[in-house]
Amino acid sequence: MGETDNKIEISLGSVTNSCFVLMPFSPSYDAEYKRVIQPAVQAAGLECIRGDEIYSKPQITADIWKSLRAARVVIAELTGRNSNVFYELGLAHAIGKPAIILTRNEDDVPFDLKGLRYVYYNIDDPFWGETLQTTITSMLQKVLEEEQFGTVFEDITPVGKIQYPAEKPIPVIKRAIIKPAHDVTGIWQGEMGIEEGPEAYNCNLHLVQQESRLSGTMVVSYTSKGRLTIVQQIMTGEIEADTVNVHGVSYSFLQQGESGSYKLDSFIIKLSPDGTELSGEVVSGESHGTVVLKKIAA
Repeated sequence: MGETDNKIEISLGSVTNSCFVLMPFSPSYDAEYKRVIQPAVQAAGLECIRGDEIYSKPQITADIWKSLRAARVVIAELTGRNSNVFYELGLAHAIGKPAIILTRNEDDVPFDLKGLRYVYYNIDDPFWGETLQTTITSMLQKVLEEEQFGTVFEDITPVGKIQYPAEKPIPVIKRAIIKPAHDVTGIWQGEMGIEEGPEAYNCNLHLVQQESRLSGTMVVSYTSKGRLTIVQQIMTGEIEADTVNVHGVSYSFLQQGESGSYKLDSFIIKLSPDGTELSGEVVSGESHGTVVLKKIAA
């Protein structure tokens, strides 16, 4: 057998000081990416790139492949067992890219990956974002110090020297937060309407505001096929001026009724000038709708 038999060569092209983030594209993950992962990656001196920022529809696979080859490291969010994320993580492992695996649910890490180090974070912890951000930055810094190539599989050996660009700090752009007009801490009640859903969803939202950050719970009840369903969501988000962005990060059935599952809700809502009403858009999975909530208790 010749020296070149049973070998393939894959060109990485120009490797950049970038971190390619693999995660589902949905409103419930947007805050995690923008408020936790992106600042953590930038703090490690890397450019943060997510798939939806570079995809062109006719060339999705080619764009993924190019970004994976160019990245110094990959972050993969496995929560929800998204098939695209698993596919892209497999490609990353096959070309020797170091990968940091994240999950909110340890059962979402399949058996084949249980032997790899992964980061579990508990979204019921009010400080999960800060803790996860610090952990990601620390792990990225350790990866950048590691000279070994191909840390998951054997026999992935570079033909020549991997040329990494000089590391330059990526400035973290801090967005000026406009002070909220009112404190929205309290209990809000009202209704939301969703396309292709029951006529109305009754909502009871309990919010806690700390500066511009929001957390709380939301109980949603609705009737389908004559049976009542009650869902409780853990919520997180932020308020800037009169705009409230809040979304569900987990849910549980208090009464299941006819529903087998529930799509987490994301709200982009405006606060009325007197601070007593929230109204605007809600996104539930792929469906859109409207919501109106009135403050009933501080």
